[in-house]
Formats: sequence, C-alpha cells, structure tokens
Amino acid sequence: MYTKNRFGDIDCSFDRLPAIYAYQLEKLVSLEEALKPIESQIDQLSFFIKTAKKRCHYPSDHNLTRDESASIYIYTMEWGDTSLYRLLNQALRNANRQVVNIWFPYLKLFDCALEKLPTLHKVLWRGISADIGKNFTKNQLVTWWSVNSCSLSVDVIKTFLGNNPKSTLFLIEALNGKDISKYTEFQNENEVILKMGTDFRVESNALDHPNGSFVVHLIEIDHDDDGSLATTENSIKKKTKFQQQGKVIAGGNGQGNKLNQLSNPFGIFIDENKTIFIAEFSNHRILKCESNEKQGQIVAGGNGEGRRLDQLYLPTDVIVDQQNHSIIIADSGNQRVIRWSKNRKPEILIRNIYCSALAMDKHGFLYVSNSIMSEVRKWNLYNINENTQGILVAGGNGQGDQRNQLNGPTFIFVDNDQSIYVSDLGNHRVVKWLKGAEEGIVVTGGNGAGNDLNQLKYPQGLFVDESNQIYVIDSSNHRIMRWCEGDREGEIIVGRNGEGNELNQLKGPHSIAFDSEGNFYVSDNGNHRIIRFDKIK
Repeated sequence: MYTKNRFGDIDCSFDRLPAIYAYQLEKLVSLEEALKPIESQIDQLSFFIKTAKKRCHYPSDHNLTRDESASIYIYTMEWGDTSLYRLLNQALRNANRQVVNIWFPYLKLFDCALEKLPTLHKVLWRGISADIGKNFTKNQLVTWWSVNSCSLSVDVIKTFLGNNPKSTLFLIEALNGKDISKYTEFQNENEVILKMGTDFRVESNALDHPNGSFVVHLIEIDHDDDGSLATTENSIKKKTKFQQQGKVIAGGNGQGNKLNQLSNPFGIFIDENKTIFIAEFSNHRILKCESNEKQGQIVAGGNGEGRRLDQLYLPTDVIVDQQNHSIIIADSGNQRVIRWSKNRKPEILIRNIYCSALAMDKHGFLYVSNSIMSEVRKWNLYNINENTQGILVAGGNGQGDQRNQLNGPTFIFVDNDQSIYVSDLGNHRVVKWLKGAEEGIVVTGGNGAGNDLNQLKYPQGLFVDESNQIYVIDSSNHRIMRWCEGDREGEIIVGRNGEGNELNQLKGPHSIAFDSEGNFYVSDNGNHRIIRFDKIK
C-alpha cells in the first residue's frame, strides 16, 4: 500500500547546487500546456489534470485563475511513485540542472499561483522516517532545493511518521510560507509550502528524544536582512564572565519582617533605575528597594496574610507594568493575580488560578504559569476580565514529561518573538515553546534530576539574553547555570562552592534578574537576601 508523504519528501543531501530562476522567463499557459513536456513520465496525466481543474478551489479567494488553482491542487494529489510532486522534486534535487528545463512552464504557473497567496511567518513542521537528525549541527547553513510541504500542525506530521522510533522531526521558523490549505486535495492537513531553494540556519544541534527520534530546529534565512546572512563564525556568542563574590543588595540581616530584612524572597523585578521589587513569600508583601538604600519600602501587602484587597498570601512573583505605573503580583496563596497602583485600590486581574510566576511581552500580553494545571496562559493586559480563561500557550495536556506537557511549571521568560521559556520544575528541564507551537523544545536539562552539567534539579528562575544564552536558577543544586541553546551541557557561572551563606555561595535560590549594565541579581531564598553578581568588564 502506498503511503502519501509529501511532508517527508525531504532533501537529505547538503549539496550546493546552482539556483533555478530561468523559468521566470516563461509565458503563462494553461495547466495542460504547462505539463505537456512531462506527459511521457506520467500515465493518465490528462485524467489527473481534468480532476485537478474540476476539484480545485475556484473561484478563488485570492484571485487565482482556474489553471493557477489547479496547479497547486495537482501538486498535492497522490497516485503513487509517479505523483507529480515526487517527479518534480527529484528533478529539482538533481545535480544535472538541465533535467529541470522541461518543468519550467509548470514552475512558472505554480509560482504565480503561490505569489498570490498570503505569506505566513509561523512555526511549521515536517518529518521523515529516518534518523538523519544527527547530520544537522548548530549554525549549519542548509538549502532545500525542492518544493517543501510543511504543516502548521505537528499532529499531521506524526500521523505520517507513525510509531517509527528512528525518525526526524523538523521544527521550522518560517518567514515566507505560503498557505495552500484551501487549494489542496487534503484540506485538513494545514499545508504550507516553502518555495524551492529556501535557505535555513540550524538553530541548535539535533535534540534526541528518549524513543530514538530527533528534533531539528531550523530558522529560515531572510535574504532581505543583512544581519541574518552573517557567517557562523560571526554568530558565535562571546560569553560574559561574572565576579564570583556577590554583594548583598537587600536583606542579609537574618529572617524577619523589618524593612532591612527579608523572609523567603521568591520572584524579583528590576526596573531601569535599578530599583528592585521583591515578592516576599513568608512576609506576604512586596518590598521595593532603591539602589544603595539599606532599607526597603512596602508597596503591596504587609498587612498580614489574608484575602482582603489590601492583603497578600504567599506571593511568588512580581512584575512592573511601567506603562501603567503599577505592579502585578502572583498572589499564589489567594489563587489570584492582582494589580496594585499608587493612587488606586488594588484590582484583581485573574481569579481562581494557581499562579506561580509572571511575565509580560512588548505587546502588552501578561503570561501566567499555573503549577497545578501544568500550563502557561496569556491575557491581553489592556483588555482583561478577571473571569476569562486566557489563551493557552504552553502545556495544558495534563501533568507529564512528553513534549506537549509540563510538570509543575514555575518561572517563565518571553522573548521578542513571543517564544516562551518555561522552568519545568518537576521534569528538571527548561522548555522553549515557539509562538503558536503545539509542543515544546527541551533547551536545558531533561536528563533527570542531578548535578552533572547536562542536568538540573528543580530549576526556578530563568533569563534569556540577546544572544539566546539561557541563565537558569538550578535551585536544589544551589547554583546558576548558563546554556547556549543547542549545547548538550551547561556551565556553572555562580555557585561552585556548594550550599552556604558566604558571598560565593547560595542556598535554594529562586529568581534571577539583570540590570541595564549586565549585572545579575538572585533571590537567595534560604539566606533571606538579594545578592548581586557583577559583570566583569
């Protein structure tokens, strides 16, 4: 039985071939005329053409002619080894570029059709039942010379891969995808095409899954952006070094509730003035500490534990909404997210949520991790209703260790592309969920609880810098780790001296934040202090 697999028709070579562009000089003709040069290669081609023209999406929402619409439809039709897409892609991958010439009339028609369709900048998926993932290495440049069928849904690809343990899944950050889902024979496959000759950069070494499969992360290169064409040598990140002796910035005077004391600090936030906002778990308050001041100021809570609007109960995180001059608090013991403003009464933003940590992106979306439901959701901060459910962006498939699951997520980080990094506490890993993705990518840890350089033990706070270096609070190992995405091992940047209360030691650290000068601050939970480690300039 023949199994359709346009999504697995992948160029497995790394050959550098001459680009194909002369087809652009062809005149637009009917589908019959365009395919006449190849009719000897496909039995009953005229029947397939008639079927395509009869079944294609016409009239078109995007002003495609019937022939243009049919040129896409016939590309997606499956009739065995001589299916049109198979023969076309074999020719496009052939080192003898002359064999492509007979396809020029069809390529002209097909390309004109694709040009009329919307361009998608989304996460796409492909897959092949072969373990070729190990051939892809970080920063490698790859060109796929054929037409590339992808899907917006990873489940579609999994259907084709079946239960084959030796398979390779491609996660693609596409810039120029063409959505053909309305023009294909199989509309439920959410098919998106990347044109022939698309270039990619391999984001990281292939991630191997315990079942023997691989995940390869590709990013399409934007040839209109000079920065994306930098050589791999230029893309190597210079690693920042930090002083190993920290400086106590807040607390450090024993556990207590005085203004120069802290009690189990959890989440922290630093604004542009280096003012620190501290969520004090056991003091049920948010403390604001100005730079170089010995005492803090209570800006939320501090009225004992409770459910009143002027009280907090076991707050775990705090962020500053600088546009609205307010702070937003994960009031975990009260199962709510609450906003405090200087001249307003506290306002409940979200109710009945086991909130662990918060993040906000540049578009005004608030992200909340839910440790009990093992998920992360987002809300539009400027159009929020306390009873809305938000939009699921990570997890939400029950507690577990699969790619689409989380286990007690805590701290989160959102980058400029709205990718979400999640400290997956119970799975001892950090998982990255690209915008719109149905599954995450393990970027640090994921090798069980431990203290080896490829392991984490109950990770907490995290931060991702502009070079995509990931800083992780490895809480139960009392250290701070740094991982370059795609590396199999991290490095210890602070905390090589075991658990303790010296200035080169930590005790159950929880959160991390950076100031504008590149120094980082840690909520040293077990030592009831905030400690800063300065960047070595």
